Amino acid sequence: MNEHIFSAVNLLKLVRQETDSIGVSLSFGKDSLATLDLCCAVFDRVEAFYLYRVRDLEIVKKYSQYVKDRYNVEVRMFPHFDLCRCYKYAVLQPHWKNLSKKVPVVKMRDIENQFRAEKNIVWIAYGWRRNDSFSRALIMKQTKGFDYKNKRVFPLRSWNRKDVIDFLNKRKIPIPNSFGRKEQGGLDFHPEALRYLKENFKEDYEKWIVDFPFSEVQLLSNDNNQKEKEKK
Repeated sequence: MNEHIFSAVNLLKLVRQETDSIGVSLSFGKDSLATLDLCCAVFDRVEAFYLYRVRDLEIVKKYSQYVKDRYNVEVRMFPHFDLCRCYKYAVLQPHWKNLSKKVPVVKMRDIENQFRAEKNIVWIAYGWRRNDSFSRALIMKQTKGFDYKNKRVFPLRSWNRKDVIDFLNKRKIPIPNSFGRKEQGGLDFHPEALRYLKENFKEDYEKWIVDFPFSEVQLLSNDNNQKEKEKK
């Protein structure tokens, strides 16, 4: 067991001293899949949740089925808290009449608490790493990967991208599509994520365009920018 896996397992064992169950926040990116695999090796019961921006996408169902088949873990689906911002400020969509006045304020904490109540879970594991972003680096510095106050644990806190890829390969976990990014993955508004849907999951892309019709303009704009860069 290398030092990164040893460190991750030790963090999870701190939680295991309190409970035999844990929740995992899944994006179906490489980091969350590595976190899920580690948790399943340490805990008797593992639950998981996923935050969607568009409901009932086949690509998400495909990932969920993989998790079910491999780990016997059902993935609970919640609408992403970022949808509040999207609908309030008309992100990649028209300004729907009076909608901004009706959009509730939902935070990540609200989703965590709903998940905990439904699954009788206290602790939640995240696949965050300190080199993801400045804000996450600050959280890792403050908590050392073990946030007792908020009952959150970050087993991959000291891992880098290569550590994660090596772990997934060793565990024979397929490397998920990163949608054009090196670090944080997941299905969101990134142009490469939209392009992947359009080319590989056409029905999902059509659903996405229904909810966020200006995404198509965003994708075309990105293509034009790429062409301009290639000319220079």
